[in-house]
Amino acid sequence: MILSKDIHSSPPFSSLPPELLIEIFSTCSLTGDWHTPLALSKVCCLWKDLIISSPSIWQTIVILDSKRSMSSIRAQAELWIARSSPLPFNLVLKLTNSERLLPIMSCFLPSLARWMRYTITYDERTVEKSLADLTLSSPRCILHHVDILLKAPFEDVTGDDEDDIIFFPCGGATYRHISMKVATTKLPHAEMVNPLLFTSLNISETTFESSVRSPDLLQFLAHCPNLEHLYFHGLSSDEGTLDTLLPVIALPRLHTLHLDEICNQRSILSHLYLPALRELYMRHMNVDYPLEPYHVPEEGDSDDESRDFSQSPYSDLHTGMGIRKLLSRSRPPLEILDMDLSDMRTKDFRWVFDKLPDLKQFSIVGSDMSDSVVALFAPFVVGRGDGQDGKRMSVRLPQLSVLKMYSCQQLSGDALVKALSARVHYTDRTTPDTTLVTVVISSCNNFTAKHTEELSWDLHDRLHVS
Repeated sequence: MILSKDIHSSPPFSSLPPELLIEIFSTCSLTGDWHTPLALSKVCCLWKDLIISSPSIWQTIVILDSKRSMSSIRAQAELWIARSSPLPFNLVLKLTNSERLLPIMSCFLPSLARWMRYTITYDERTVEKSLADLTLSSPRCILHHVDILLKAPFEDVTGDDEDDIIFFPCGGATYRHISMKVATTKLPHAEMVNPLLFTSLNISETTFESSVRSPDLLQFLAHCPNLEHLYFHGLSSDEGTLDTLLPVIALPRLHTLHLDEICNQRSILSHLYLPALRELYMRHMNVDYPLEPYHVPEEGDSDDESRDFSQSPYSDLHTGMGIRKLLSRSRPPLEILDMDLSDMRTKDFRWVFDKLPDLKQFSIVGSDMSDSVVALFAPFVVGRGDGQDGKRMSVRLPQLSVLKMYSCQQLSGDALVKALSARVHYTDRTTPDTTLVTVVISSCNNFTAKHTEELSWDLHDRLHVS
């Protein structure tokens, strides 16, 4: 009887103060399954109203990605973020597939200003980090830059792996923003990722097993519409001949593109629309082994009529044809072209130089360019004129002010002296505001002290030789 009296005299759970119920529900959400708030809200109308109207209950977002679709995870993220507003939220992510890390994180990036902490468990390892100091120290709580390392995440068992630091501040004292670094074995499928609104992206391959094929890269870039700077570092892995047509990806804000140590440059450059591109840097694309042919024959694929020597004829073809396609489609106001161990055929140099009226700086390293290419810097006759000689002259690259040539061993010093002397004679007189200002010639073995002296008569202190 005493036991029965105690049971019946206990107050009902619903009579507890709302504040206490909220504390109980918040604890349950933290320690229970990912859908605990939803399950509790179905008990009765009182609990439902209290849970929906209490942001603190939704502050801990538990994501279990095992056997769940990305649409389900995305819907959960959106609901929890909305109902926890305006309070900060914490993410508890229990990851079973490393390829899902970036897609899941992308669901929370639009609300970065409220994201206070994350705890990620993967392969029996847990990484935990507070974002409070980061968001407070960066007045612009937006994601500006992303580094994607193509490798297995959290693979350093010693605990020293830098992958632990997924978010970090960058910028100066007056302009600070937030950057993110994430490791994944491959780029996620486009349908798995929310639109990514950062403006700067670095993608780096670290193993041949994680190399990116151009279709996967292009599909991923389609979800990065605000990109202004793109850097892609590969491992010179030949992706073979593609068996399907690729979509053209528009990046209307991209102004700087770096491509480094890749063999699929033609597929990438041929399928980008970059109308704002101002700086193009290409590094270490020359290879001395055969590459698979492009999947669609195009005008310009024929042999180079000049038949000039090249140590990398296959990559020269792919680089030149890729740049051709990019320029013909985008017509960008390109101002800087930097080619470091990334060569083209003579016919491609001629075509490209004719299509770059805004180029101000051209730098090339380790090129097999011949005297035929060097001659392109000289003035040429375009028609009849009113001058004493009755000829109208012009120059390619009319805005060129900086020319840098390093380790170009096939050209002759005589050809350089002839072309550059003729150019400055013409541009100093007709277009003095857009003439050559700086010429660097370094480690070009056929450019001797005699040539330096001859060219100095026309360039004076504008010439720098080493």
